[in-house]
Amino acid sequence: MKTTIDFPEDLLIEIKIEAARQHKKLKELVPDLVRAGLKVRRTPAAAGSRAMARWLEEWVEMGEAATKDLPAGPTATEILASDRGRLERL
Repeated sequence: MKTTIDFPEDLLIEIKIEAARQHKKLKELVPDLVRAGLKVRRTPAAAGSRAMARWLEEWVEMGEAATKDLPAGPTATEILASDRGRLERL
């Protein structure tokens, strides 16, 4: 099946260079590159990466929920800076 795809110029140059290296025509190489890209996205590592991102988002949400009702006060960074200043004066 034929279709038209607009590639950024720099990407098209890279594809042409790779086609020349492999002694292939663009119409032979582009489907191979697309298949390889799709295969990588379906690998367990890619799925694990997506699962890790989801886990991190949930963890951050739990942290925000757990700390939203805390009383106002100095942050840990402010406490450490204060202690550092106090210790440097000793």
